[in-house]
Amino acid sequence: MKKVTILLVSVAIALSMSNCKAMARAAAKYWTKKQIKQFVNNCEEKSAKFVGEEKAHQFCDCAVDQVAEKYKDYKTVEDVSIMEVIKIANDCR
Repeated sequence: MKKVTILLVSVAIALSMSNCKAMARAAAKYWTKKQIKQFVNNCEEKSAKFVGEEKAHQFCDCAVDQVAEKYKDYKTVEDVSIMEVIKIANDCR
């Protein structure tokens, strides 16, 4: 039973990690690599004040894809507040 639990946890972790990588590619449909990196860096800098550095990194890696889906033109997202990003990427928490 313990081996089954460990196996299930390992599979869940692997799936969640691969899902994050797949999601990071979703933003690439609309934005350049440079824009994605810039968004994530700015997001981490601003959101770390609210959730801490480690959670900010995880949140922003997820948020970049959801925000890119809403704001396909990167220029429009440059003026969006961190609070708006949090609202858009609510599922990333």
